[in-house]
Amino acid sequence: MLPSNQFADKINTEQKTRMSRRKHQFLAVVIMIAIVMIAFVSGCGSNEPEVIIYTSVDQPFAEPVFKAFTDKTGIKVRPVFDTEAAKTVGLANRLRAESAAPRADVFWSSEFSHTIRLAAEGIFAPYRPAHAEDIPAHFRDAQDLWTGSGQRARVLIINKNSLPEEVWPKTLDELLDEKWQPEQITVARPLFGTTNTQASAMFAREGEEGLRRFFETLKQRKAAFVDGNATTRDRVVAGTSFVGLTDSDDAIVAIKRGDPVAMIFPDQGESQAGTLLIPNTAALVKNGPSSTQAKAFLDFITSAEGELLLTRLGEGFFPIRKDLATQLEWLPANGVKELQISLPQVAGAIASTSAILSEMFLQ
Repeated sequence: MLPSNQFADKINTEQKTRMSRRKHQFLAVVIMIAIVMIAFVSGCGSNEPEVIIYTSVDQPFAEPVFKAFTDKTGIKVRPVFDTEAAKTVGLANRLRAESAAPRADVFWSSEFSHTIRLAAEGIFAPYRPAHAEDIPAHFRDAQDLWTGSGQRARVLIINKNSLPEEVWPKTLDELLDEKWQPEQITVARPLFGTTNTQASAMFAREGEEGLRRFFETLKQRKAAFVDGNATTRDRVVAGTSFVGLTDSDDAIVAIKRGDPVAMIFPDQGESQAGTLLIPNTAALVKNGPSSTQAKAFLDFITSAEGELLLTRLGEGFFPIRKDLATQLEWLPANGVKELQISLPQVAGAIASTSAILSEMFLQ
């Protein structure tokens, strides 16, 4: 028979062993439950249809479109947005860097030039959206590598308190007039975004001489060059500048919130060239992870329904389909005279244009 103290020690040891065993059993059960829950959640996530969209369309306009698409199709959108100052360029370079193992399914751009360049580099796969047959041919790629849907215009925004209506400029060339004092004209630096696209259109139409004449004269007049179109608008709204060269979406935002500004579509006269229109473009990324869902989004955004949704949400956007554009009260009653220029020709001018402008603005 064990002494009482040894017997007590034995009992304590057995109790500790049993408690340790129960503790390990409990931990094992917890771990198993955790593994099952992780597997369940992961399984649900992998079965939920989704599409990854790289977009330079402004987030406040794009997100309601994505929600409407998800509500209609059940497909979740995972968007990747770009910054204001480097619109489109950053996403275009990301697509190039990822081309061996694409992460995006769709490239939805707020302009066309980089889309066309990426298409030429083999980044996109051909796809003709189901409801895009009534989009004019020059807003669609001949090989179905991209499709336009919704557009903006390059416009003049004018502070009505600073300039009487009778002296409002009506053409781009009027921005070069000697009457303007320093910083009365504001333009986004033409190294990125739609100002770069407009500069490329100048190069495509008028060559290097025409491009240099416009921007060198603006510099001589001491125009203000700023980081983006929204900043251009804000300077005109504040009266810091009298006139700005910007996009219609930026101008309409200011008009609808009651700012003292007006918007002019430049070069609309009978003998004038017309206003540069910049369509959004959507393309299917080659070998993207979810091509079926990507095609569903392309069908949606290029349809008449998608165009109307974007133009209702995106103030300053208007449909490519002219029969739909009549529903917007801020457009001229007789429509907008469009600058007649090949979009691929503009895209092809980007490299030369950017080299010239970098020399002018970065040195």
